[in-house]
Amino acid sequence: MNDEVSFRDFEVFLAFARNEHFVRAAEELGVNATTVQRSVRALERKLGVDLVEQQGRRVRLRYAGRVFAREASAVLRSRADAVATTRAGSGDPRLVLRIAHTFSLGLGFVPDLLSSLLACHPDLRFSCHQSSATDVVTHLLRGDADVVLGSAAPADPDVVVRPLFTEPLLLAVPIGDPLTRYAVVRLRQARDRTFVAMAPGASSRTHLIDACARAGFVPRVTVEGSDPFVVESMVGAGLGVSVVPGRMADHHHPLVVRIPLADEGCHRTIFLAHRKRAAAAPMVRALTRAAVAHSGG
Repeated sequence: MNDEVSFRDFEVFLAFARNEHFVRAAEELGVNATTVQRSVRALERKLGVDLVEQQGRRVRLRYAGRVFAREASAVLRSRADAVATTRAGSGDPRLVLRIAHTFSLGLGFVPDLLSSLLACHPDLRFSCHQSSATDVVTHLLRGDADVVLGSAAPADPDVVVRPLFTEPLLLAVPIGDPLTRYAVVRLRQARDRTFVAMAPGASSRTHLIDACARAGFVPRVTVEGSDPFVVESMVGAGLGVSVVPGRMADHHHPLVVRIPLADEGCHRTIFLAHRKRAAAAPMVRALTRAAVAHSGG
């Protein structure tokens, strides 16, 4: 009887499986709750297997339901892959969302975000470009990206900018540095040190210069790097200290210690931005909702 199971059966059941709630699944699908309930019950009859069970006032997935949800997701993803591959082969990029993001967000935030999106929307595909905050904005403005995630907010009337979260800036020092004995430091404690920094124009360089200015000194930058991983490698080699974004803590460097800064204003805000005309695109809306939820907004 398995041949009677349709792709629509898969889609409706996965919506229920994500929510374990008929009403919320119906809202996601744009139908009424009775339709979802009947579809799930009909699917059980087709399979000859109980997929859900009543627990008090709640309806929960049985083990068989979790197995079916996993397999159904794989089937729908294979179908989406086939469609996307065919369209890509014909030059149709409609299923590909182009995302540009900063280096540090590529460690944990963006991969986790895309993973949660694919779990709900297996038809989505992504093309990611990783660079400095200023460069990802350039990608958006010249049309090479649909959505950008970074710490530089584009100043363009045709761009929608949404703040997602604020994160602290950290002082990166070599392992064994005297400052590592402190749980928190003030930036002026490093005023006589040499600094490693991103190249001029990068937002991380601006954050460093501004933070040092608030602490009352101009940093002596002796080494410049092309990305924060290079910067931290230079710090680990003992070439200086640096100010790095909090998201770098998602990456372990065995020769670097990152120390919280007590100075006022030592933080940065992460933004999501896209063109106004993209606001109605389902993929952009889905990504925006997921990014806000993922950032605790």
